[in-house]
Amino acid sequence: MPDFKLGKLPALIPGALRDLTYYAAGPLPQAPPSVTVPMVSDWGMLGNENYGDCGPAGAIHGFMAAATDTYQTETFPTADQVVSYYLQYTGGQDSGVVLSDFLGYVKQNGFYGHCVDAYAPVSVSDVNTLRFAIDAYDYAYVGLTVSQGMMSAAQGEPPWTWTLEEAQGTSIGGHCIILAGYDSNWLYGITWGATVKIAYPAWTQMGDEAWAVITGELAHAGTDGHGINLPALQADLFRLNS
Repeated sequence: MPDFKLGKLPALIPGALRDLTYYAAGPLPQAPPSVTVPMVSDWGMLGNENYGDCGPAGAIHGFMAAATDTYQTETFPTADQVVSYYLQYTGGQDSGVVLSDFLGYVKQNGFYGHCVDAYAPVSVSDVNTLRFAIDAYDYAYVGLTVSQGMMSAAQGEPPWTWTLEEAQGTSIGGHCIILAGYDSNWLYGITWGATVKIAYPAWTQMGDEAWAVITGELAHAGTDGHGINLPALQADLFRLNS
């Protein structure tokens, strides 16, 4: 069986940051009915089969999604480089990461030539805004609670399917993935190098944090924030990370 590791620590939403909808001048643009997962040839495990580096692995998967959607040709770090970055961040311990803290670190320090320009929390119960973030920014960076049923479902051939039945039951830890697409029936996540289909009721059960992330790829492509007041969000992030 594949060896999959977890590694997301409990969610922490900094008080200096407001929900993504706070930074909108008015109602957010309506997201389309569906968004297709970017065609990445090899997402890669990025060390998450041996280390609890799902937070860093998810960040790189997000950069991959954004680069593919904006037609930018980029080089991404190897699994060994991702693990090295992770262990440098944690002080050498395989201790997992708090997603908000890790996003702040990447914003300040970059990640092998890739960068985060801005980020804001999205309520896990606000599916419309979550879908907006996936469409506007190419992915959502999310944390969830993994059950034994979900882990068992991920032992077969991908794409895997996580339904409400799999999401219920005994928790075995926290995990970070990206959501890179959706339709009327499923959210499509990327984790452990593969695609997983997540039923909306299952997301309601398992999701415990979600982040809209505006990457350097989007900034270089000339995004205007898609209805978000970027200067106000970046000012809050500056105060948070000062």
